Amino acid sequence: MSKYSKEFKLVVIQHYLSGNGGFKTVADQYGVKYAYVRKWVHAFKAHGQKSFVKGHAKYSGTFKLSVLQHMEQHQLSINQAASHFNIPAPSTISRWRRLYNEGGITALEPKPKGRPSMSKSFKSFVPTNKPVTQMTPEELMQELEYRRVETDYLKKLEALAQQKYLASKNKSK
Repeated sequence: MSKYSKEFKLVVIQHYLSGNGGFKTVADQYGVKYAYVRKWVHAFKAHGQKSFVKGHAKYSGTFKLSVLQHMEQHQLSINQAASHFNIPAPSTISRWRRLYNEGGITALEPKPKGRPSMSKSFKSFVPTNKPVTQMTPEELMQELEYRRVETDYLKKLEALAQQKYLASKNKSK
């Protein structure tokens, strides 16, 4: 949630646009930083009411590059470019510039969020009662792998049971 409401920002902008003072004067009257007033006014002049609609935007790599190129061609500051393209935080553009300088256009491409999905789904094997002569080579390999894992599991279980038995026998002595 924004610290200042849309209505409050509109009042401050209208006060400034009415010509009753500069950014600093209006900011002092309303108790806000003059940089906020300047940012709100420039964004409002460029985009009107749309400048107040905030949301999480995903920007493509080509859009980011076009913003940086536009800044360079028109000699705009980061704040001016942010208000021109209706980007809520000017620091976003400075991050894009740093990424571009370090890694080129590929660094501007959006990166996937979150954990990567599993490479393949796990399909549990259920042994069949088919005769071995009727099984395909893939089914035979799956059956063999299943039986080996089953045998290893049972051996481990037996070893743990024996270890537990010996431990309890030693304690009783």
